[in-house]
Amino acid sequence: MRDGLPLILLIDDDPDDRALARIVLERDLPRFAVEEIADAPAFGRACGRRSFDLVILELKLGWADGLALLTALKEDWPEVPVIPFTRLGDAETALRATRLGAADYLVKSPGGFLRLPQAVRTALDPVRKRARPAAGAAPLESLVDRARMAVFSATPQGRLLNASPGFLQLLGVDDLESANALDLEPFIAAAAGWGGANGPLAGAAREARLRRADGRMIWVEVIGTVVRDGGTTRIDGLVEEITGRKEAEEERARQSAELRRANEELLQFASMASHELQEPVRMMERYTQLLKEDSQGKLGAEGEELADVVVGAARRLRRLIEDLLALTRVEARERRLEAASIEDLLEQALGDLRDTVEETGAAVTRSPLPKIEVEPSQIVQIFHNLIGNALKFRGQEPPKVHVAARREGGEWVFSVRDNGIGIDPAEAEAVFAIFKRLRTEIPGTGVGLAICKKIVERHGGRIWVESEPGRGSTFYFTIPTS
Repeated sequence: MRDGLPLILLIDDDPDDRALARIVLERDLPRFAVEEIADAPAFGRACGRRSFDLVILELKLGWADGLALLTALKEDWPEVPVIPFTRLGDAETALRATRLGAADYLVKSPGGFLRLPQAVRTALDPVRKRARPAAGAAPLESLVDRARMAVFSATPQGRLLNASPGFLQLLGVDDLESANALDLEPFIAAAAGWGGANGPLAGAAREARLRRADGRMIWVEVIGTVVRDGGTTRIDGLVEEITGRKEAEEERARQSAELRRANEELLQFASMASHELQEPVRMMERYTQLLKEDSQGKLGAEGEELADVVVGAARRLRRLIEDLLALTRVEARERRLEAASIEDLLEQALGDLRDTVEETGAAVTRSPLPKIEVEPSQIVQIFHNLIGNALKFRGQEPPKVHVAARREGGEWVFSVRDNGIGIDPAEAEAVFAIFKRLRTEIPGTGVGLAICKKIVERHGGRIWVESEPGRGSTFYFTIPTS
């Protein structure tokens, strides 16, 4: 007891699991005290006080053998219930724990956390009665009276030897006789893992379909083990219904497929529209230019100015269509990663920008760059857009651009730093939005940074900018290492 409250020892070296278990216990069992045991010294101190009423035990500990701890606890405190609450979901461990005197056995899962308070209440119920195992009955029979646990023991032919109320409830029947009227052989075979090349595959959780008495099919997750006792063989198992989870998974898969199909149709439409629009725009630009040349001296100053406006508008529209087409191609292409030298990809981008670099007198430098798995053409496009912007949005001094990379944890962080006109920090996120142009007097479509964002996200990374007006900008993007 602690402060007059029943004391639960929560032995687990995973802090997240301990925290979640404590939250569930304190919410549903406010009249209980919980003491967390994370290591051997804490366990030793708790044993020295010898004042606890129940133990919740993770069997997979980094500092001790969980089953050995269970044995020691039951030898020294046989009257104290011990509930293994563990990541070990194999039936063989569950059976060993039960034989050693475990009051219950819960596997860590959402359902397991929710059942933990009820398991504690049941284990501490002083009037709880346990039936003596009959000959040939399952070692799990001490758990059969737990209505919330679906536990069974059956012959390999599918005849139930024993079943908990929870399992009968899953089947939609009231008694063992009614359950045995159902065709359970396929389910029992799945529970035992029959059909494997090396015989039964016991010990692993498996998903199976189970037909209820009302004919409805449900999904269950079953942990089964084959037990040979003398000349007889039986299958012991623990079952949890997962119909809701499976239906949710199927619904997510359906929605994902619909979204993927709609996205593909949208990309196809955008690509087709972009191609169809390019030719009339080229014709408008070409024929307006020809009209101006053929009518030289006849249009007058105002007419020639209007012709220049039309040509300029046609060129901007053509560039916008080309950028939109590039954006759709980022999504439409199948993702194919390959090991590539980022140094080489940067060189390709600089080759495409050679004329602009020479025209602006820019100096582009770099730190050593790694070789990693990427989509090469898309990384070239990122450098082309970021360095191209640095040359376009330059200040009074000749442009200076530096490209660098550093390893941080499980990703590479790349940076492109310039000495240009800079960006207001309030616009740092908006610049990646499609069609967003902060300086309308400088030619552009507002699509380039949106393309960079799409490419980086396609690689599983992030992109952002740090900048101040008049002090240049540094664009960062990350690429995971795996």
